[in-house]
Amino acid sequence: MEKDMAEWQIDNGFRWRSVEPFGAEIDHDLSQPLSGPVAERFVSLFREHHLIIARRQVLSRSAQENLLALLGPLMLNRQNATGFITTDMSHISATAEYPFHSDGAYTENPFEALSLHAVDVVDGASSTRFVDVEQCYQTLPPALRDQLQAHDAEMIKSTYDSVGVRAFEIRDPPAIRRDERPAVRIHPHSNRPYLAVNEMQTTRLLGMAWEDSRALLADVFDHAYAPQNIHEHVWHQGDLVIWDNIACQHARGSLEGAGRRVLQRVMVGGEDC
Repeated sequence: MEKDMAEWQIDNGFRWRSVEPFGAEIDHDLSQPLSGPVAERFVSLFREHHLIIARRQVLSRSAQENLLALLGPLMLNRQNATGFITTDMSHISATAEYPFHSDGAYTENPFEALSLHAVDVVDGASSTRFVDVEQCYQTLPPALRDQLQAHDAEMIKSTYDSVGVRAFEIRDPPAIRRDERPAVRIHPHSNRPYLAVNEMQTTRLLGMAWEDSRALLADVFDHAYAPQNIHEHVWHQGDLVIWDNIACQHARGSLEGAGRRVLQRVMVGGEDC
């Protein structure tokens, strides 16, 4: 749940407030294009807080695309990159829980930003959870941080029937794609280190026995996904959520019993996935 919201501020045409443990909520009609200082403030809030929430929005796809284009090149050519996520999608089980992950984390250049707009949802019936992995890296105990920095990780693109699996707990889980990436990477915009491993797409740390890798990753994830680090957004009609897919990881629980859930999606980033 969103918690401990600060007082509203008026700043360069935006009414906004910070949200704990991280994120910013804005009160602004986003159906019209942003320009000048207002557009600049939107981008700076995103870069600073990594998670933007706006409620009671009515956005066409083109309006959502225009907004996200302020953050970088849109992913318009990749299949399913721009469109909808719905409970009617036959290739994704609505009963599956999605552990924490970042879209494209197994690639050289993960997606930069994701956005979801609730165009048809049952109010309060489903949620998405977020953690800021720049913050999590900074607060890791030094011993864990040092061990993690010393290794690359095997990262996978999960198969559709294995998205609910915590990959690091299984030897050689099924995968569509496998890559080797540093366990700690540098954010291309902030130049700060972040945790590049996650429970859904990281199978193991290279150069370690599998059992030792599993134990170390479990300690890292226990820290990263502690309740005090999680921002949970409960979906209501008209909500728009935009997040930095590099600095944040996201997860969701089962959608069984959540009713119809249609989220309009627009993404920013490369085409490597």
